[in-house]
Amino acid sequence: MQNLLPPLLILLVVAAIVVFVLRAGARRSRESLEGALSGGPAAAAAASARLNEAQHRAVYSLIARGLTVQAIAAYREATGSGLVEARNAVILLDRYPQAFRTPGPTPVPEAQPAPQQPAEPVQPPAPVEPAASEQPPAVARRSAAEASGEPARSVEGAPSAGGSRSGGPGEGRPERFPYRYRAIVSNGRQTLEVASNMLNDEIYNEIKSLARIGDAEDAAQMLHRHSDISIEDARAFVALL
Repeated sequence: MQNLLPPLLILLVVAAIVVFVLRAGARRSRESLEGALSGGPAAAAAASARLNEAQHRAVYSLIARGLTVQAIAAYREATGSGLVEARNAVILLDRYPQAFRTPGPTPVPEAQPAPQQPAEPVQPPAPVEPAASEQPPAVARRSAAEASGEPARSVEGAPSAGGSRSGGPGEGRPERFPYRYRAIVSNGRQTLEVASNMLNDEIYNEIKSLARIGDAEDAAQMLHRHSDISIEDARAFVALL
C-alpha cells in the first residue's frame, strides 16, 4: 500500500495540472472570441477583406451548410491565420454576412481650393408686373373670374388651384446601394445564391425572420422586390432558409 501512494500522488498532481491548463486555455479562447465579436460588422468586413472572390464563396458555402470546422480550415488555408483567429473570423462572417467587395484604388485627397472673398450682394431688380394686355390668357381669365366672384376653373386642361398631383416616377422603389450584397443558403443538397445591390444586412435579416415565423410568401415577395430574381426563384430561396 505504501508503494502505491507516491504514484497516486503524482497522478493527482498531473491531473490537477491538466485541468488547470484546460481551464486557462478555455478562458483565453472565450476572451479572444468576445474581443473579436465586440468589433461587430466592421471586424467581419476586415475578415472578409482577406479573402478573394473564390475563397469568399467557398467559405460561405461551407458556413451555409453548417460545416463550421471545414469553413475554419478553409479560412486558415486561404489566409494562413492561426486556429483561434480563423475560428473567430468564421464566427464573425456567420453572424454578420458580408458581400464580396473588390478592393478599390486608394483615394487621392483633392487639393483644397483657396478661399474666395465673398462677393458683395447684388440687389435684385424690382419685379415689373405685366400690363393687363400682356397677361397670359389663363391668368387673364382667372383674374376675371375672381373679380366676378365665380370659382376658378381649369383652363386648356391645366388643373385648377389646389388640385392634386400624382407622385413622381420611381416612387416606392427599393433603394439601390453602391455595392452588391451576396446571400447564400443551402440545405446540404442544394445551394442557392442571390446577389443584389438592393439588399443589406437589415433587409436580409427581416426576410429571414419572416421565413422563420412561417410567413414564407411575404419573405419571398420581399426578396423578389429587393433583387432581380423571379418570384419562383425567391420562393425556392426562402424555402431553404
